[in-house]
Amino acid sequence: MDHYLVFTVDMKTTKNTTTLAWHNDFCARQPSKRAQKHFALRTMLFAALTMSGLECIAEDTKAVPLPLFVNDADQSTSESVASRASKNSPVESTPDEAHELSLNAAIQLALEADPQIRAGVEAVRQAEADVVTADLPPNPSLSTSGSLMPLNRPFTVDRQGGPPQFDIGMSFPVDWFLFGKRAAAVMAAEKGVDVAAADFSELVRQRIAGTIAAFYDVLEAQSALALAREDFSNLSEVEKITANRVELGGVGTVELDRVRLSIFSSRREVRAREVALEGAFSRLRSFLGYTQAVPLKIDGSLDVPSPITPLDSLAIFAIAEDNRPDIQALKHQITQAEANIELAEVSAYPAITPKVGYTRQFQEKAIGYPDANSWGIGVDVTVPLFDRNQGNIAKARSAKVQSELNLSAQLVNLRAEIDQAIKAYESAYQVLISDDPGQLEAARNVRDKIRTAYELGGKTLMEVLDAQRTYRETYRLHIAGRSNYWHSLYALNAALGKQVLK
Repeated sequence: MDHYLVFTVDMKTTKNTTTLAWHNDFCARQPSKRAQKHFALRTMLFAALTMSGLECIAEDTKAVPLPLFVNDADQSTSESVASRASKNSPVESTPDEAHELSLNAAIQLALEADPQIRAGVEAVRQAEADVVTADLPPNPSLSTSGSLMPLNRPFTVDRQGGPPQFDIGMSFPVDWFLFGKRAAAVMAAEKGVDVAAADFSELVRQRIAGTIAAFYDVLEAQSALALAREDFSNLSEVEKITANRVELGGVGTVELDRVRLSIFSSRREVRAREVALEGAFSRLRSFLGYTQAVPLKIDGSLDVPSPITPLDSLAIFAIAEDNRPDIQALKHQITQAEANIELAEVSAYPAITPKVGYTRQFQEKAIGYPDANSWGIGVDVTVPLFDRNQGNIAKARSAKVQSELNLSAQLVNLRAEIDQAIKAYESAYQVLISDDPGQLEAARNVRDKIRTAYELGGKTLMEVLDAQRTYRETYRLHIAGRSNYWHSLYALNAALGKQVLK
């Protein structure tokens, strides 16, 4: 039985993990406090930059490929899946073609085609786009105007007025550079990318854990259906034996009626198991991104070659705290809140907008002097007398406290989730190791021997039906025990955010 790693997204590439990656380079990025200390130096640097050209712009962010979280997967297959997923190519399927899926293939297909995972990628790209937006310098403003124009009479030398003039000016704000507003905005946006990436990792963890659970639900449903059909077949054999005995006068017709009632119940059980199997397949198809009822053939087994010894909860809680994407997302939210506080604080500084302009005065007709050209320079500065961004600063600080409390609450929930997952696995493990491997075979032998003896007249029908029921219940416990083991094993790995039980 293969095992699979299905959980965290690291910001690197390893042998078995294709991870999220993005790249942004920014120029002249300094913390706002440091920017305030070096106000004069920044002013000179700004003058040099405006003469030599604008600051460099962030490089375009790279597309975020879908990650693969499968151990021992074929590298070429993994690269193919990631490549096709990055192009948003849908999974091609033929309704009449049965797709054979192992757990490995099901996970890869879910990573490639699950619409929720692909939608989660877009959330990361949107966060990266926010970084690009935050890193862009503001646009200059161009203004034109005409003033002192004649209203009710023309201006002449005898009747002077004006003179009319045409103004054109350009302004460019510099407070984003002087006070570090742009650097603070970029930093806050970058923290947003970290939060989006961690949220995406959490989405992947949940969706792939769901895929694994759905896969084993199908295996369990298939085994239960096989048992129901075997039970129906055995009861049909008993019906034939009873009918023969009725013809020979060995038993009354009442026994034949009892067998037929059992067959009726068994037939209903078969139909119920068929419906349950189709429901399990439907849940699996939803994780695989199929929009049609594509027939699937599952390549897997509930057999457990060697059960894994349970782990100590105290020893593995730290593993979960370090690897669970939802915990990492909350930690990133705290750092993002800190960056937002700094952004709100520097946004309180005044807006400073230098401007330069050109004026053309049309004097010759208005006052008899030659037309004149002139220029002007100035600066607009807002005065933060009342609005010093107090509300946004308080809101950002409150958001930081809220993020810290959310992290504390999630850690409490994580402890409870891990304890529950460990208890469930320990219970499944104890059931599995205490299960007598020969119990199922013994129940089958008893059933067959009693049926043979009944055919010869040595056993009653009630003994036959009781042996059949004992075998059926024993087999059900056998299926449930192994299914619970695999479900609890992968559920524990999912709770830890890392493959610990292998």
